[in-house]
Amino acid sequence: MDKTFEVIRAGRKALLNLVENLSTEQLNKIPVGFNNNLAWQIGHLVVSQQILCYRLSNNELLIDLNLVDKYKNGSKPAHFITSEEITLLKSYLMSTIDQLEDDLATDKFAHYTPYTISTYKGYQLERIEDAIKFIVSHDGLHYGCSLMIRKFV
Repeated sequence: MDKTFEVIRAGRKALLNLVENLSTEQLNKIPVGFNNNLAWQIGHLVVSQQILCYRLSNNELLIDLNLVDKYKNGSKPAHFITSEEITLLKSYLMSTIDQLEDDLATDKFAHYTPYTISTYKGYQLERIEDAIKFIVSHDGLHYGCSLMIRKFV
């Protein structure tokens, strides 16, 4: 799994670099034809990973629980996302992956609840390793969306 975590970190670093010099207003801009913004993209990656890895294993989430409804699958930005919240989301983007890798070395994910994802119709995550591998694809999908949004902000 070492290489998998390297890929996840590389993709997340690329996303952070993509948004590095943008203002809070730019990170909140929802371009015409899009449903969300760059700040939401970052939050969505954090929340999705927490749900797919920790919640489905009956573990406490490592993030502020108030973020879940704001950034979960199917959500859209409902308010202006503050610079403080964006800073928090950016920090979670890497710290939650570091903690996931540490926790994987324990029995923390022994009781994983299988889950059929909506991203790829009919594809089921059956164990934590499946979820971690899916994160690579999911993060890449949203990095691509972020590249497109970035062109319009």
